[in-house]
Amino acid sequence: MNAGGNHQAAELLSLVTRVGRSTSQKRLQLQVENSATLYGASRRHIHLENIHAVRVAVESILTFSGFRERAQRYCCDYRLEHNHIYLPGLPDVFDGYTILHLSDLHSDGLVDRGAGIIRIIKNISCDIAVVTGDFRFETNDHYDPCLEILAPIVEAVSAHEGIYGILGNHDFLEMVPALERMGVRMLLNEAVTLRRSGAAIMLAGVDDPHFYECHDLPKALASRTAEDCVILLAHSPEIAAEAAVVGINLYLCGHTHGGQICLPGRIPIITNTECPRAYMSGSWACNAMQGYTSRGTGFSTAAARFFCPPEITLHTLHTGKTP
Repeated sequence: MNAGGNHQAAELLSLVTRVGRSTSQKRLQLQVENSATLYGASRRHIHLENIHAVRVAVESILTFSGFRERAQRYCCDYRLEHNHIYLPGLPDVFDGYTILHLSDLHSDGLVDRGAGIIRIIKNISCDIAVVTGDFRFETNDHYDPCLEILAPIVEAVSAHEGIYGILGNHDFLEMVPALERMGVRMLLNEAVTLRRSGAAIMLAGVDDPHFYECHDLPKALASRTAEDCVILLAHSPEIAAEAAVVGINLYLCGHTHGGQICLPGRIPIITNTECPRAYMSGSWACNAMQGYTSRGTGFSTAAARFFCPPEITLHTLHTGKTP
């Protein structure tokens, strides 16, 4: 085996160690077997984004109806959303803490190759940045085009305490080393401690719960103490009830694209996820846990958005209850 092969083998072994042997085997097997099929890990769901015929049908309808150009233009109508979150368990020194939230970049599908995103985020200063999965557009095949377009987007982020990410249902485990070399610390059912003036909060991240179903909350929270305020990154809102039961304080996710193609009033036509509609977009609550679902920064299936503009979110944390 040559030096390059040895390096790749070492990287893969490191990933297996981080994720766990059984979980990594499950994910890698599904990547090979199912990433371009109709069904997810549980065989219960049809995944429209994996069906090429759906993409062709949507694009054909847009072309023949004369809406294709407008639909593509709306994909670049990025909105900077400011979201204020009040957390009773947040240490006082974290009051005003800012989190730049990107989700579902699907970078190799971006109409403008990320120029509009860069134009906005280069003027934002934040404490940390998070990317809640789906770095790439396709669900199979090569991911190098995604990384090429993603690199300048990541470079434009100004996060004082780092950039963190998780895998989505479009992402392969093998992408992790390249993403981390780029500066995105991936959380593979793992957690990090964010410290400030002697106080700390936990940032945990789980693997995709939607397609691969490789999320492992107990593993991600293994180092948690009773006093910890915990922010969880998950690709989709589908494990919100599970997270609320174990006492997560804040749940940040994406995947839904807010419906992407909606009726007036941002009413989604297709939800593509098993969760209450209240969790489809924006702020929501599950028992005592607060949550936020990004409409997504990119798009999936086809270059089309209606009544659901893509978003870049700046969350600001505050102590105490909502005034």
